[in-house]
Amino acid sequence: MVCSFQHTKKFSPETSRVTVIKDDRLGLDYPLMCRQCSDCPPLKACPTQAINREGGSITVDWQACIGCGACVEECRYDAVKLYDGKALICDLCGGDPQCVARCPTGALNYSEAPEFSETPWDAFNRLKEEWGIHG
Repeated sequence: MVCSFQHTKKFSPETSRVTVIKDDRLGLDYPLMCRQCSDCPPLKACPTQAINREGGSITVDWQACIGCGACVEECRYDAVKLYDGKALICDLCGGDPQCVARCPTGALNYSEAPEFSETPWDAFNRLKEEWGIHG
């Protein structure tokens, strides 16, 4: 919710650049967010060049975005979504991710991580298996 408030001044899952996959029955949450891939397929797929890399972060120029969804289709990590006809991608809040800054439990951190190819769904299932959760 901090993400949506940071960008729109409203608390709304639809406008958050982070989507959380939830399995309430098992008590699991898995955040989907832009991994800032060095080889970003959505950036290459955008026909209007509305998706850019600025200061190391992927950003969306809402004036140029036509809402075609090519970026959504090309993101192999389900990190791009459309809202109100425009692409939403985590932009790391300009280098100071507010989800990390405002996490009440300190469970989130912002650090350089190696790129990996595991899809969010594969990771979610792997975690369930590692933690011995069935269902």
